Amino acid sequence: MKRQAIILTISFIVVMLIMAYSSGVTSAVPQSASVQREEQRAFELLNADRRANGLAALAWNPQLAELARDYGQDMLSRDFFSHDNPEGQSPFDRMRARGITFRYAGENLASNGSVEAAESAFMDSPGHRANILNSHFNKVGIGVCRGNDGSVYVIQEFIGN
Repeated sequence: MKRQAIILTISFIVVMLIMAYSSGVTSAVPQSASVQREEQRAFELLNADRRANGLAALAWNPQLAELARDYGQDMLSRDFFSHDNPEGQSPFDRMRARGITFRYAGENLASNGSVEAAESAFMDSPGHRANILNSHFNKVGIGVCRGNDGSVYVIQEFIGN
């Protein structure tokens, strides 16, 4: 009986690894130096857009960045692209589940070829632009995830207290 449980557990782990590998997900743990540079670049571009529009820069929030990275990996591994995950959780639900408190919150998602192209697309989209230029937000976390096909997911998580 104990041996069967061990075999089932090992089988489950192998199946999960095969599913993750075959779905085109690249590992986010640990974050590679290039992904860290891309996240830093995305943060710089976002704050440059805010400053160009007369707004203060947002502070980096590591909890939001971890949430953003994890959500990007979830979307890649389960092959969906939406503010709500397949279980119906909204960005706000995911923030609360991590113990992140906020009075105001927002999320931007992009799939593009680079972080520069993603930020440009955000600023060309009225809804995404509104999040970037929202004066109620004072913190952000950004996750960058790459698929095996070269696509770049940029996830911006915003809060204001």
